[in-house]
Amino acid sequence: MAIKKLSLLPAGRCLVDGTILDTRMEHGRLTVSLPVWVYLIETTDGPILIDTGMPESCVQDPLGLFGGMSDGSIAPQMKEEDTILNILHCQGYQLNDLACLISSHLHFDHAGGNAMFPNTEIYLQRAEFDAAMKKQGYPEVCKRLGLNYKWGDGDKELVPGLQLLATPGHSPGHQSVLVQTKESGNILLTIDAAYTRSNYEYNVPFAIHNAEDTINSITKLKEIAKSEKVNVFYGHDVEQEKEWSDQLINEKR
Repeated sequence: MAIKKLSLLPAGRCLVDGTILDTRMEHGRLTVSLPVWVYLIETTDGPILIDTGMPESCVQDPLGLFGGMSDGSIAPQMKEEDTILNILHCQGYQLNDLACLISSHLHFDHAGGNAMFPNTEIYLQRAEFDAAMKKQGYPEVCKRLGLNYKWGDGDKELVPGLQLLATPGHSPGHQSVLVQTKESGNILLTIDAAYTRSNYEYNVPFAIHNAEDTINSITKLKEIAKSEKVNVFYGHDVEQEKEWSDQLINEKR
């Protein structure tokens, strides 16, 4: 299996309180609009999807996941075009075309469409699923039983040039992804191990489950970035979104 193309695809936005990005800030109104991403890796054996965005129910009922109201720190913003079904259609794929699905973690803005892939192999850290089954804050749609889970218990090279990296902290079983591309070099997708460049480079505290694990995971990613000479793409960085305005890293087919 050879990697042909990596696409960074927008999947809606979340309006958040600034403390989501920097817990040192005072709580305020929902003033920051963060991008939500999914990632599509096209290979010689078929497409691999990383994350599935928010549940399609957020199009009509953004706060339905939160029982009709949130805690005031986050509000989904999603259009019909942002559903994982439509995102894949725009790339020329159907739901059953995937070679596999990588689920970074089970928060609503990353695993909202997982249940739409009942037969697809879903690579997920076991610690994340265990936490989701025990803890509140994980919507039912994101922690469905009976899916074709392939459990991870740490780092794993899924295929040559594609590594899953265990990065707990933001959530108990979070994983990031390192993708090796011909045209654009090595791309490190921190996903939510670091929302922004500030979280990554300066250890600015953000919305996390465990502070010590988060720091250790970011340190791990920095060491990988140094040794592999990678380009780093953060999970929800507004400034980087502007820099990567075409939202695509194209590889020769």
